[in-house]
Amino acid sequence: SSGQGDLGDLWMLRCDSAATGTASWELVAPSSEHTLIARAAATLSPVSLSDSARPARLVLFGGYDGGICLNEVWLFDTRTAVWTMLLPCTTQQAVDVSVRPDARSGHSAITHNSSSEVIIFGGLAEDGRCFNDVLSFSVRTRQWTRHECAGASPSPRND
Repeated sequence: SSGQGDLGDLWMLRCDSAATGTASWELVAPSSEHTLIARAAATLSPVSLSDSARPARLVLFGGYDGGICLNEVWLFDTRTAVWTMLLPCTTQQAVDVSVRPDARSGHSAITHNSSSEVIIFGGLAEDGRCFNDVLSFSVRTRQWTRHECAGASPSPRND
């Protein structure tokens, strides 16, 4: 916390040279056709939608805006500085909304499956419930999958 309230800004760290250890911060002025709400305790995961070894996009999921927990998914293109809200498909293969994760903050996320899939675990609902569920989001298909884990599992948790 900065003590300045919801900041809603986006900074990119440019590692200029690994050999010399030099880096610089750049304040990014992104654009979007939808309003992106400032939030805390969300996850931002690198993804790649091409064969490129360097992911050029980031997936933002969840978080807390100071009043409610969120479960929306956004994609940020680091090359164009554009946010895109990823909405469920409207075709016959559209996602069953019951698979969509509950709104949450303080969850964990990792990129998986050739860097085009984000897996989330746990988190905290605004009513105080903690989760221990595992879901994955495919950036390519814009679909959520709930994973049923066999055997023992971690207790519900956040942060």
